[in-house]
Amino acid sequence: MKRILILFFLISFQGYSQFQKMDSVGNFYVIDYKLVWQKWYDIDDKAEFDRMLKSNDFTSDLDILKFTTSTKTKAYRLVGNNLPEYAQHDYEAFLSVDYIKGRYRVSVKQIVFPDFVEKIYYNGMRMNDPRGTLEQYNMRKDGQIKRTTGTMNVLYTFDSAFSQIFDPMAGESFE
Repeated sequence: MKRILILFFLISFQGYSQFQKMDSVGNFYVIDYKLVWQKWYDIDDKAEFDRMLKSNDFTSDLDILKFTTSTKTKAYRLVGNNLPEYAQHDYEAFLSVDYIKGRYRVSVKQIVFPDFVEKIYYNGMRMNDPRGTLEQYNMRKDGQIKRTTGTMNVLYTFDSAFSQIFDPMAGESFE
């Protein structure tokens, strides 16, 4: 009986420890304490989608026909009203396109504002610092998204900007 109970607890903890979406705003999800913009698309013509990706400056480094499905973006500037100081500067991000079960999932993550990144050195070694990341400005320590007007404005402006890039390529999108 004890063995069955222990086995039950181990299986329960294993299922709980998997990555899960913890919070969301628009198409931004908190996955493993990181803000990730994700959207699903049904796309019929892979070659046409590849052509559209190459014709857009934001996605031009992708080549899904040759299996180049992820890239670091160039520096871009977010355009919007009443944005906080950090969001008025250029940002860089990691962009990936995954093909899963007949649909494409577009993910934009690791959004960084290079003008606000601090380089910290300790004993001659460079240390990683979260300052300058979208998470640092818009997430609480418990992994939840801050619900301030500035945060909501930034996330909805990013959501709108990314949707304007990818929605015309696919027609309809799915969450």
